[in-house]
Amino acid sequence: MPSIPKTLSYSIEYYFLRILEKFISIIPRFIALKLGSIAGLIFYLSGIYQKTVIANMKHAGFWSEKEIKSIVFKLYKNMGRYIIDFLRTNSTAPAYRVHNQHILTEVLSRNKGTIVLLAHIGNWEMLAEVFGKKLPDLNVIAKRMKNQKVDQWLASKRSRTGVITIYSEQALRKMIEVIKRNGIVAILIDQHAGKHGTMVPFLGKPANTVRSVAGIVEKTGCSVLPAYSLMAKDGTYDIIIIETPEPQLEGDTENERVEEYQKLHNEIISKWIVEHPEHYFGWFHKRFRNLIPY
Repeated sequence: MPSIPKTLSYSIEYYFLRILEKFISIIPRFIALKLGSIAGLIFYLSGIYQKTVIANMKHAGFWSEKEIKSIVFKLYKNMGRYIIDFLRTNSTAPAYRVHNQHILTEVLSRNKGTIVLLAHIGNWEMLAEVFGKKLPDLNVIAKRMKNQKVDQWLASKRSRTGVITIYSEQALRKMIEVIKRNGIVAILIDQHAGKHGTMVPFLGKPANTVRSVAGIVEKTGCSVLPAYSLMAKDGTYDIIIIETPEPQLEGDTENERVEEYQKLHNEIISKWIVEHPEHYFGWFHKRFRNLIPY
């Protein structure tokens, strides 16, 4: 059977997303969230990606097999609900509560430039929706999609919130430029970093970790602001802003100090994951590749 040309498959993917986006945006949100839960349940029953999810959770070693089974079930249902909110194009964000707003105010008042540490937990795009038009010069690091139509659609969704997209191939130079002009850069740091990463504990296990963020913090002295956003059972959101503890920089060399920052950042994110494993979509990534069989 002949395969579908990539250009055609990309077009089908794009138009399917746009049609789904329109449908999800028209119906009431509480109905859409229920449909999202059902879709998540269907994916759970299909077993898609479960081998990777379970392998990651077992490797982390925080939960029994019975607990993992329960967490994975909730994870898939949550995934469906979060996707619904990502697809919806409404003028107002869902109801939310911001915890520790004073930390945000204090960090921005330092005028050193700010890196917002993100992970694939909850609805990280919600943070852009809430803060994009409130904070000046807010930028987000993103990897280009293979499907250019989908990539442009994603960039357009972010730009409507006032957020500027910086693509990963330009990331280091652009991040430094933003920091120097006292801007804000948001970046997800919880995936396998490839050849540019170094091995640092993540969830208590060695993991290939992005180095650029810690390197910029070491070189510039910019502020670091960890944040995440979780959906409650009633569909409202809790946006949690974290105060970054002062690192114990005992290393004599720049490399050693950068590693200390990496460890600190991973520890912060690991705590979120252990507390809310059913909201962590990083389980679907092959975070510990070359260390465990997937």
